[in-house]
Amino acid sequence: MSEIKKIAIVGGKGNGLVVAQVIEDMASAGQNIAVAGFLNDHEPIGSRIGEYEVIGRPREWKKLESDTQIVFALLSVGKMEERSDLLSALLVPEDKLETLVHPTALVGSGVSVGKGSVICSYVTCQPGSSIGNNSIVRAGANLGHDAEVADFVDIGPNCTLCGYSAVAKGAHLAPNSVVRDSVSVGEFGVLSAGSVALRNIEPRTVWMGNPARRVK
Repeated sequence: MSEIKKIAIVGGKGNGLVVAQVIEDMASAGQNIAVAGFLNDHEPIGSRIGEYEVIGRPREWKKLESDTQIVFALLSVGKMEERSDLLSALLVPEDKLETLVHPTALVGSGVSVGKGSVICSYVTCQPGSSIGNNSIVRAGANLGHDAEVADFVDIGPNCTLCGYSAVAKGAHLAPNSVVRDSVSVGEFGVLSAGSVALRNIEPRTVWMGNPARRVK
């Protein structure tokens, strides 16, 4: 029997427990994987987040056992750029980042998923789509053929990215939003819940509505 791969989650309850559930479901499906614990700046070391122990601070990741992998589970809506800078500043090498794909996800041919990214339950990634590093695609989302998702992106539950759409670094697509085919979302752009992007979203702007219009 192969050794169990241990994963340390950088984050807290909420998103951290979402990622922990992905790991638990992967284990239940027969994969040799388990949650090692949480790296968290706010809870006391030795305390628990859900059923999992806080084993250190994010900056202390080098103190982990050498075979422990890392995944990021931080999200602050409206602070995606700060999040990207924070995680990049930890200088975790790519070979320490674990990619997680839920066993119910459907990943088509020619799909690439970057280091440290998380694909949640019932996600569909159509052929030719791509996901960068340290991004999360949440439950029920659908990435159309040849859709491109960059690094540090958060794709909310039940989002739809139509074919050839593109989501740039650090963008946030809230639940049930839609990006039309060949439309792009700029760096750190935000598409609000239930909104439909029919034209390109500029970097660092917030869009809302159907059709989506810039509100910030």
